[in-house]
Amino acid sequence: MTYFDNNATTKPFASVQAAHTEALVRDWPNPSAPSRASARVRAKLELAREEMAECLESVPESLSFTSGATEANNSFFAHLASSAQPGDEVLVSAIEHPSVSEPARHWFGEGVRLLPVDSSGAVDLDVLGELLDDAVPPLCVALMAASNETGVLQPWREAALLCRERGIHFHCDATQWVGKLPSVGLSACDSFAVSAHKFGGPKGVGLLGSKLGHRFVLGGLQEAGRRGGTENFPAIEGMKTGLAEVAGNLSGLPGRSSWRDAFEGSMLENFSGLKVLGGEGPRLWNTSMLLMPDFEGLSYVGKLDKLGFEVSTGSACSSGGSKSSPTALAMGFSETESKRLLRVSSYLEETEEDWRSLASAFLEARDQLESESAQSTVISL
Repeated sequence: MTYFDNNATTKPFASVQAAHTEALVRDWPNPSAPSRASARVRAKLELAREEMAECLESVPESLSFTSGATEANNSFFAHLASSAQPGDEVLVSAIEHPSVSEPARHWFGEGVRLLPVDSSGAVDLDVLGELLDDAVPPLCVALMAASNETGVLQPWREAALLCRERGIHFHCDATQWVGKLPSVGLSACDSFAVSAHKFGGPKGVGLLGSKLGHRFVLGGLQEAGRRGGTENFPAIEGMKTGLAEVAGNLSGLPGRSSWRDAFEGSMLENFSGLKVLGGEGPRLWNTSMLLMPDFEGLSYVGKLDKLGFEVSTGSACSSGGSKSSPTALAMGFSETESKRLLRVSSYLEETEEDWRSLASAFLEARDQLESESAQSTVISL
């Protein structure tokens, strides 16, 4: 199976598997206990925090270990709501991951204002500036760094600066950015979320970077009192290892966009009416979101799976249901078109030849679907 669903999750690096396993065996004591063995684990945990802070251009004291970006995003909005006043509003981009949009709606209800995107899937900074200068400015702006569906890069650094100039909190879901592009400027965000399994790390561990220093899980004094509960050090060690490994490869990764571009060129040539969402602007080097001209995305997913290629219809947190892609809808596509979407996303293991083979597999999948459709038409007649 050739895996092209890396925006959903990535295969843990061999180094991550080794570090995680070794920590499970050797570093199992509770980091908060008073014993010497626990003190050694605690020292390793703080060293991991320091090393990751360096990779993320942050200060160690601002990083809290979480179970992933979903917890980090939820925790941020829960805290924000706890200090909000009646009538306070938050400005959330129309393409945010459900772990941002849903807690925002839960805590703020009608106080959530949507920050629109243009037809390319990117936020317009002029529009953002106008919304920030409203008579009643928002309490917070939430804008992802890169779209998990289209891969479109958002102007998050510039947005952070606009918010800072006005004293407005800026939260960034950096889940798809970290591990694919350098984290330069992440420290400009007032808070941000990261998930390890998006960059070759273990599942169930991530980070909340926050200058607020707020408590978000009660019942213990771990994480400087911010998040109670025994830290999952083996997973944290795996996350540190994964982040360090990918940091050494970041400079060469954007060049791989040429593999993706060649794939898209082949698809556009062979599929009349096919569209590439966000293709006119800067994107993650690994991501391609296709609007197929003929059959539903799920039909292609099934055929490609049998041909040895794993792709998806969009966000792993929503593709299992019947909901349309909020990203596609925000970009002006219809509910019907949304059903014909496919997301292709590579990572470190996928090669240029894999991209070529995937393009060929699409042709075979289409032939099979057309044949089945013709047979179905004959039978119905």
